[in-house]
Amino acid sequence: MQPRSARQQGMAIQTLLLRYFLPAIAVIAIALAIFVYNRIYDTILEGFDTKLETTSALTGALIDPVDHDWLIEKARVQNGLSAEDAAAIEQSAQYLQNAVPMRNILKELDLTYLYTQLVIGEEDILYILDATQGDDHSPLGSADQLSAETMDGLRRIAKDSSIYISPIEYQEQWGLLKTAAAPVGSMDSNIAASAGADVNISVIQIATQNILFASALIGLGSLIACGLVTLILVRRIALPIAQLKRDALKIAAGKLTLPEQLASPREAALLGESLANITRKITSKRDEIRGQKQLAQRQQDAELIEQVLPVEAADRAVRLIDNDAIVAVWIARNPPAPQMNLKIHAMKMLSERLAEDDELAADWQSLVDMAQESLIIVDRSTGSARLTGKAPLEIYKGEQRDAVIPLSPGEIIDLGAADQITLFLDQSEIAVNLHRGPVL
Repeated sequence: MQPRSARQQGMAIQTLLLRYFLPAIAVIAIALAIFVYNRIYDTILEGFDTKLETTSALTGALIDPVDHDWLIEKARVQNGLSAEDAAAIEQSAQYLQNAVPMRNILKELDLTYLYTQLVIGEEDILYILDATQGDDHSPLGSADQLSAETMDGLRRIAKDSSIYISPIEYQEQWGLLKTAAAPVGSMDSNIAASAGADVNISVIQIATQNILFASALIGLGSLIACGLVTLILVRRIALPIAQLKRDALKIAAGKLTLPEQLASPREAALLGESLANITRKITSKRDEIRGQKQLAQRQQDAELIEQVLPVEAADRAVRLIDNDAIVAVWIARNPPAPQMNLKIHAMKMLSERLAEDDELAADWQSLVDMAQESLIIVDRSTGSARLTGKAPLEIYKGEQRDAVIPLSPGEIIDLGAADQITLFLDQSEIAVNLHRGPVL
């Protein structure tokens, strides 16, 4: 049996990382689901507490003390109110103008009960206002018994005007409830009663079931999220190492492309930068050698041109077309050099071909090298000259050396009866004879 270290050395790095990360994912997901459930459950209870506390306080503040004192007085009759008397009082303006807003609050906030109550003994209360309608309605003056803890809370309200919030507790008549009670004032500025707001535990249970479902979804989501995080971590650790291996093999094979920059741990990034520096040095040396070879080749070509084409400093104008209609003269703008001599030689050969081939001569303008040079076209029928190219020239007509004419590309000038023009170019003069014949 192989030792563990040997087995791990033979295991792919991605498999090795997943082997340790995956068990942790399940633990994290379960812990996160439990934590979320507890937090949401506490938040739900806190939300109900806030809702009940705010509702009871608001109800107590909205009740008219004059009306409520009058209703308390009616409810305190000896031996209690009859059902008929209670129903009649509940149709009074004093009852309805306080009960109707409470009914709206009860409906809008989805509460179970909303009422006012009066403590009359150690364990007894009388209901005054009740927003509930139907079978659960408590008529004016009806009595009820509450738990000792709730009664203590109601007595504290009368003593220090605080708001009481009960835990979830069972009441024999009403079931499992969570209750809040706030003070209701009287005309003499004392605490006459309390306003109670109740929510049935079934509402809380529904909310709790929802958070159980939400916790299950969060647990599943955390499993997926942890799995994705694990895959990302594995890729961030394992892929850069695999990429470094591929880059090193490419360099060894002579493919001198810079390594791909990946998000990776610092050590892998430093190693990748080292490979990139090696690649740059090799590439720089290769480019230097290529440049030296190209320079030597250009020098060799220049020497060959100088040997084949001797420098002809004055021969910078070539008559390309010379017929009864036009004369076109190509002018080399750069000073004589081996490369320029080669251009001049090529234009002279083109001139000879154009003179021999009329069909080729018809399309002569597309064959002329105009990258840096200029072209003078003289129209014999009009006696005008036009310059084409990229730079202006200065010329004078005939023997009028004191009347230099600047000529821009595309501009047309009248030559009159001149049979010769002289071009000023690079501090030198080029004379062009306009008669049928060779260039001077």
